[in-house]
Amino acid sequence: MDIKLSVDIIESYLDLDRKPVGVKFFFDKDEFKKFDVPQRDRKVTYCNSVQLASKGKSMKLTKENQACPNGAMALKMREIPEPMASGKARFSKNIYHDIEISKSISDSMLFLKEEPVGYAVMPLDDYEEAPHVVIVVSSPYNIMRMIQGHAYFNGYTSNLRTCGLQAVCQDLTTYPYNTKDINITLLCPGTRLVANWKINEIGIGIPFEKWYEVVEGVKETANPFERNNMKEGIVERLKERGLDASVIRFNENYDDGSYSGGKIEIKE
Repeated sequence: MDIKLSVDIIESYLDLDRKPVGVKFFFDKDEFKKFDVPQRDRKVTYCNSVQLASKGKSMKLTKENQACPNGAMALKMREIPEPMASGKARFSKNIYHDIEISKSISDSMLFLKEEPVGYAVMPLDDYEEAPHVVIVVSSPYNIMRMIQGHAYFNGYTSNLRTCGLQAVCQDLTTYPYNTKDINITLLCPGTRLVANWKINEIGIGIPFEKWYEVVEGVKETANPFERNNMKEGIVERLKERGLDASVIRFNENYDDGSYSGGKIEIKE
């Protein structure tokens, strides 16, 4: 499997409204300069750059492009001020019950440890070489399917951590980058404002080291987990991309014969 094929597969097995996004950090000036993607000519929040990439836009960014102080902190492009590190800043805005809880949030977040020269944010299938992190923002259903794909090879997902804050920069990027494990986010009010995510979207961040197995896991679990109406869409998208649709089996699910009594109809 290569990057392009992996995107074809995931876009066939999941009905995605957005493209998977790849994020690549550069710690060498020459490597960053040679990376053949235009650098943005103005500021943008990190999460907005991810949103733009999910719609097909590619860009390189440096410290000078950072429009969000919290995103810049996560990416080690801004020092963490004492009020934020101590918990005073968020406590003063009544985000948390007391300063200890506020500080525990700051202490739990995993940011980049080394400042990058810059980074690229692009649709995943625009990469010729592996990025560091893959981000998918989509419906809860599709994120569920990716969790199931991860579980196919890795078992129970016990490390997920989120608090509705610094959702794209920390939850989906620096946390997976540091832990080499997946994470999800329900997003946060800040990114929902500046990146204009849909109200029913959530996200998953995947270190590239795990990307191919998540894709393969989604593919392998399609027959037991997807219902016939969803399988019809999968078959159609597989055929559109010239991929093998004969692997999809209808009238077959993991819970066949498990339930009794039928659905309870609720009158509105």
